[in-house]
Amino acid sequence: MVAQAVPQLNFRLPLVDAGGLATPRFQQWVVSMQARTGGSVDKVEAASATAAAAVPQTTQVVAGGGLQVGGALAGNVGLALYAAVTTVADLPATGMAEGDFAYALDGRKTGEGVGAGTGVPVWWSNGAWVAIDSGAAVAA
Repeated sequence: MVAQAVPQLNFRLPLVDAGGLATPRFQQWVVSMQARTGGSVDKVEAASATAAAAVPQTTQVVAGGGLQVGGALAGNVGLALYAAVTTVADLPATGMAEGDFAYALDGRKTGEGVGAGTGVPVWWSNGAWVAIDSGAAVAA
C-alpha cells in the first residue's frame, strides 16, 4: 500500500455553505479521506486478514509484562513469544532452539510445593526447559 497524502483541513474556513451543503474544499477532503482508508474496500480489515494468514497458526503471542501506568511507553511494554503454553509434561522435547521461551501452566515457582505449581515462564537451555525464576529445570 502506497502512502497517500491527505490534505490538511483548514477549520478557519466554513465546512458548509449558506445552503447547508458541504463546501467544495470539505467535499475534496472527505473524498481524499475515503480514498486513504480504502474507498469501498476496508484496507485495515484487508491488512489484518493478510497478516493473520501470514502467521503460522501454531504461533501464540502472549503479553509478558503488559502496559504499566506512568512514564514513557518505551520500556514499559513487555512481550514474549512463547513456543508453547502448556503443562510441564506436555512441553515440547524436540525441535527447540537454545533460548526459546514457553510457559509451563503447572510449573513451580520458587517456594511452591510438589503438585502446587501456579505456572512459570521457562526457556530452553542445554536440552531442557529451565524455570526463569530459579534457573533450575522446571518441575510440576
